[in-house]
Amino acid sequence: MPIASRAAGLVGILASLNVALFVFNLIPLLPLDGGHIAGAIWEAIRRGWAKLRNRPDPGPVDLAKLMPLTFAMVIVLGGMSVLLIYADLVKPVSIL
Repeated sequence: MPIASRAAGLVGILASLNVALFVFNLIPLLPLDGGHIAGAIWEAIRRGWAKLRNRPDPGPVDLAKLMPLTFAMVIVLGGMSVLLIYADLVKPVSIL
């Protein structure tokens, strides 16, 4: 196998990992960037709605109120990870 083909495979794997981490980071959980983006979007919607109704600016959104939801999602994602690792170790998937 030529070195150029191996290098192209390595670059492809690194690019796939980069895209996967980008998508994971956009999950709307507070510690990730997606949570901050979701909070900023919600704040912009509230400000726009207040401006349309000629009301004062409602102020910033308290993202700390979303922490219970964040903890629940972390538990769900962690549980799925543990379950998938366990299933992979006990009975691995066979293609044939």
